[in-house]
Amino acid sequence: MSSYDDRDPAALDRLEDMLNAYCEARLAPRTAVLARIRANVLAQAGAVSAIGAAENRLRLVESVPARRPAYGSRLARGAFALGFAAMLTLGTSLAVMAAPPGSAFYGARVLIETLSLPAQATARLEGHEKLLVERLAEAQAAADSGDTVGLAAALAAYQREVDGATLDAGNAPDQLARLQEMLATHTAALTGLAAQLPDESSIEHAIEASSKAITNLEARTHPVTPTHAPQGGGPGGGQGGGQGN
Repeated sequence: MSSYDDRDPAALDRLEDMLNAYCEARLAPRTAVLARIRANVLAQAGAVSAIGAAENRLRLVESVPARRPAYGSRLARGAFALGFAAMLTLGTSLAVMAAPPGSAFYGARVLIETLSLPAQATARLEGHEKLLVERLAEAQAAADSGDTVGLAAALAAYQREVDGATLDAGNAPDQLARLQEMLATHTAALTGLAAQLPDESSIEHAIEASSKAITNLEARTHPVTPTHAPQGGGPGGGQGGGQGN
């Protein structure tokens, strides 16, 4: 940077012009710049508000007991996800879909990915499996970087994905066995993660969720056939029970 002689009026004038230009550009932006900044802030705030409303609405719907999503409602959820993503500005959409666990837009990203799963049973289960792998990879990356907030967020999303995959697996033996094998592999990986970070309760919760899901799938793969009491086993019902002396 060139120096200025405080006895050179022309040099001082140039310095003053430079400082004024800097102030106008950085410290006191013009009306158009302020309007652009305001529009971006409002767009981001609107997106966050819409994301929160969508998540609350989804939680209310899924909290109703004994109401498994039907084929039509899955299509509606997928359409909602696509419409919601389209509603966002391009910059916000990119921020949402690239959001890491623990960030402001991560919940919205997980929501959109879940709602966008296909309706066909086999394709849907494959989609769940991909998301499970992704959630587990995010958890491992967060653990490796010491990001406990991101780790907890990724594992919470992993547990929700386990619940969704277990629900959508149906009763086809091959799909049940396939998901069971994947969750067993994930449980082993989570056990290694727990050894790496023994004080993180979120890892134990994820292991518990996977273990419960495996037990659920095992029961559906090999249902227990109810046993019937032998004929005549009741009181006075045995052979010859009614014979006299």
